[in-house]
Amino acid sequence: MNTSVFLPAIPVITLLLTGLLCTCAPSPTEKSDENIELPNPESSPPSLQRGFPMDTLPAPAPPPPIDYDTTEWMEITRHDPTILLDLRYATDSNFMERVIYDCGRCFYRPKVGQALLRVQERLRERGLGLKMFDCYRPGPYQQRLWDVLPDPRYVANPARGSLHSRGAAADLTVVRLADSSELDMGTGYDYFGEAAYTTTTALPDSVLANRKLFQEAMIAEGFLTIRTEWWHFNFSGPRYPLSEWVWPCSNDE
Repeated sequence: MNTSVFLPAIPVITLLLTGLLCTCAPSPTEKSDENIELPNPESSPPSLQRGFPMDTLPAPAPPPPIDYDTTEWMEITRHDPTILLDLRYATDSNFMERVIYDCGRCFYRPKVGQALLRVQERLRERGLGLKMFDCYRPGPYQQRLWDVLPDPRYVANPARGSLHSRGAAADLTVVRLADSSELDMGTGYDYFGEAAYTTTTALPDSVLANRKLFQEAMIAEGFLTIRTEWWHFNFSGPRYPLSEWVWPCSNDE
């Protein structure tokens, strides 16, 4: 007789399931992957986020294409956008109270433009800069001025021409770069009277000092004053021919 203990048979499938449960279930001190809390990318510090932020600024727009002959002309603000424009004849804010230019752009002969850029650099050292009232004036626009006011005391006869129409004259003033405010020159632009004369000395000391600073900066780069208008300067370089060229206007001007 066999005296060994006889154990009841355990189904094989039960043993297999028990083994699997013992080897796969995590212990109370362990964490499974599904219980690990991952950081939220949107709430993480920027230094921990991958990729680029959604509010990345777009690249600046390229400058408009050049639409003029650069051997003949220079558009001053394309070379130095800190030079301000207040082109009065492109508006009705002028002594004729009417628009003369189809749109406002500021061109010079290249040599004249380069001289103005040097003036701007001189003034920048003092926190100052230039504001342009009038630049190159095409022959057809000179004719429009003459048609409104045919008086050579105030407007050059187109038949004789103006240095503006040669691209070698500038009407301008000086501003503070910090806030674009104009220095006090005693009168406004296109004021007709002795207070605007460069020879007038019966003016406040501050005005005389501002005019002196302005004239010295311009004269140092080859410009000459005229007696009746503190804002007007002629370039002393070569005498350029009169020009009929009119700059193009874009659709948004």
